[in-house]
Amino acid sequence: MGLLNSALQIGRSAILGYQGALQVVGNNVSSAASPDYTRLTPGLDPLPGPFIGRDLQPGAGVALTSIQRNIDEALESRIRLAIGATASTTQQQLALNRVEAFFNTVNETDIASRMSAFFHSFDEVQNLPEDTATRELAITSGAQLATALHDMREQFALLGADLDGQIGDLVSQANDLAQRIGKLNEEITTAEAGRQGQATGLRDQRDALLRELSDIVDVTVRVQPNGAINVYAGSEALIQGNFVRQLATATASDGEFTRTSVRFADTNGQVDLGGGRIAGLIAARDRHAFGQIAAIDELAAGIITEVNRVHADGQGLRGMASVTGANDLLVTDTALNSSAAGLADTPQSGSFYVTVFDDATQTPTAYRIDVDFSDPATATTLESLVAAFNGQVQGVTASITSDRRIAFAADPGRSFVFGFDGQQARTDTSHVLAALGVNTFFTGTSAKDMAVNEVLAADPLLLAAAATFHPGDGVIAGRLAALDSTPAASMNGLSLSETYDSIANAVAVTAGAANDAAQAASTVQTALQTQKESLSGVNLDEEAIALVKYERAFQGAARFVSVVDGLLNDLVTLIR
Repeated sequence: MGLLNSALQIGRSAILGYQGALQVVGNNVSSAASPDYTRLTPGLDPLPGPFIGRDLQPGAGVALTSIQRNIDEALESRIRLAIGATASTTQQQLALNRVEAFFNTVNETDIASRMSAFFHSFDEVQNLPEDTATRELAITSGAQLATALHDMREQFALLGADLDGQIGDLVSQANDLAQRIGKLNEEITTAEAGRQGQATGLRDQRDALLRELSDIVDVTVRVQPNGAINVYAGSEALIQGNFVRQLATATASDGEFTRTSVRFADTNGQVDLGGGRIAGLIAARDRHAFGQIAAIDELAAGIITEVNRVHADGQGLRGMASVTGANDLLVTDTALNSSAAGLADTPQSGSFYVTVFDDATQTPTAYRIDVDFSDPATATTLESLVAAFNGQVQGVTASITSDRRIAFAADPGRSFVFGFDGQQARTDTSHVLAALGVNTFFTGTSAKDMAVNEVLAADPLLLAAAATFHPGDGVIAGRLAALDSTPAASMNGLSLSETYDSIANAVAVTAGAANDAAQAASTVQTALQTQKESLSGVNLDEEAIALVKYERAFQGAARFVSVVDGLLNDLVTLIR
């Protein structure tokens, strides 16, 4: 009877073991289409049985002792890093695609076309310096160029604000994912407490949430002995068991732009984002959006400086009765070339000429005004410049306005011009007129506030085309036209058109590099996903083979129990 009972136990264990194995295979098959499912493998181990015969031990059948998740934690960690890298590079790639569109030439309203049209308009003024319509066209072209630069700057500002605005939503998503992971930690530790098996379904859910979190911010995972995980952002813990730290956003303004950063809500410490979509947004915002504004402002400042320096040396078709500098100073009693004065275009030691005309006789009287910064103790200030001017010049009075700008006003019956001594052209070697915004074409210091001088817009006859105050003189207009291709000191030796081309080319190169980086990151992620699929994914062909194997084994065990049952009945009959 003992042997028959042992045989029945063998059959029973086999039926139960293969029944469990069939359940595992069935679960694999039913979950084959789920991207978050990890393939399970049943662990069937032989059972020791009693001895028979001459100390022989045939065993006591088989038992389902484990269900293994086919997962490599090191590979999962690499996949999470790859997800973060792909998300970050993709965000930058998308931003740069938008930036490239700003530079694409689709019509004649782009900056390159506007620059070409503006400088070409002075060719026309040089040829027809007395034609008012030609002068008006040059002024209009200047206004269109200023508008194009302003609009591009505004596009970058809007792009930066758009990228910055997405950060808050992603932080909220990250907090939600972290809370769900913490809750799953608790459920897993409860489900697995005192048991050898794992809560496979809950672990699959947690791994899926970790991958989603990695898409937003880089995380490092440490598995704990109780089945829970600790999740770190940089070196700071984000999740510890069921305790979850909240992320928060903080905004800081540099006076013009607002930037959002990600911090831990409890300590206000900066979060080391690493990769992920948030890191990509921040990089795109700072480098490719707000970062490009500096380049556009530099180009605009170069155009303003170079054009104004030439224009300040010229004369229009008539003299000026009054003029007020377009640029205000921070203080009036400090050297004009010091940062304390606040001038965007720094003057240097040199001199400029002003010539005063008697309107009745057109008799010119020229004066040279020196500007000297060689001795800091006696360096030219706005106040000393005004005093020197008034001490030398007859018929024109200089003054300082209430908003710290210089102003010149001719006496009745007098007018004046700059850059001419009554006989020949005289260059302002100090650049102080352009720095103060006197007799200039543009106002402003960057693409943000660049505009055509209102004086010229109101009176095109004051557009400086001449170098010797002669109606047919177009020398200054010719110099202005040549600025497009003339190396400029303010542009580090590049011409203005070359400077713009260098900005556009740098964007194209950066965009190409971003495309390559995004493709490389995606390729790495795909390769790792393929490696994971080979380990953790469900192969239906393999499962079909396993299904047949376990089905046959189950049928054999059932047949074995039937045979043993028959023998047992025969034995009972004999005993009776």
